[in-house]
Amino acid sequence: MAPGTDSQRIEAIRSYFRKVDEKDSTLSDLFTDDVQFYFPKFGPARGKAALVRFSERFGREVASLVHDIDGLVFTVDGDRIAVEGQERGVTREGVRWPDGEISQGRFCNVFEFSGPFISRVHIYVDPDFTNADRRRVRLYREHAPAPTPREVAERYLQAVQAFHANPTASATLAEVVALFDEDVDWSIDGDVARVPWIGPRRGHAAVGDFFRELISYVEPRRFEARTILADDETAVILGELASLVKATGRLIETAFAFDLTVRAGKITRYRMFEDSHAVARAV
Repeated sequence: MAPGTDSQRIEAIRSYFRKVDEKDSTLSDLFTDDVQFYFPKFGPARGKAALVRFSERFGREVASLVHDIDGLVFTVDGDRIAVEGQERGVTREGVRWPDGEISQGRFCNVFEFSGPFISRVHIYVDPDFTNADRRRVRLYREHAPAPTPREVAERYLQAVQAFHANPTASATLAEVVALFDEDVDWSIDGDVARVPWIGPRRGHAAVGDFFRELISYVEPRRFEARTILADDETAVILGELASLVKATGRLIETAFAFDLTVRAGKITRYRMFEDSHAVARAV
């Protein structure tokens, strides 16, 4: 291949990055009609129409993108040119990347040419530009990743069910308490003047006190979790329970929702929502 061809193709790649940054509608003129394309999460595709589809979807997340064109590093091997570089951008939510610590804005594109036109471009970059995938960040940055809010919620359900099955065993209660932050903000709304075990509490010891008090007043009959909804810091457990009030012999039957805030694998905020009127009537 003539040296001039390499330089022309490198200039075509530079033009590609300029057009991407400027959202230039003539970008597709650089490609063959049957161009092969790949981007993580989007997957492999073929043809200029695929490039248009990708651009539309990419634009839903990214408001602006700038490549360091002067800093691009090219490795030429026949019709194939690998390009390493860095980029920066802003999401539609106004979040900027890279942060210079975890996110570096680094990428590698591999181009193949047919004559002067790009016939294949595979883009290798982490689509999690702003490090929203916190679990994997923890996984690769720490020795052991903290459990996710969903995992903590699942462990909480298992621990509570074990406690209900054997409430006098100190180990079962310890497993429940261990899931909470030492300064956890806990509250169950209702008629605190009538129902002795509800109301606000604070800290590890108070959580243990709650479960010991609860089991002295009621006998669990049914505890069923139906759904767990979770995101990066919150888990909500929806279900139903039935408890017999020992003093009155009345049965509490209510739907419930546990609203858990989880940070670093511990429950830092706990809210339980139930039919407080039904609870008060049964006491």
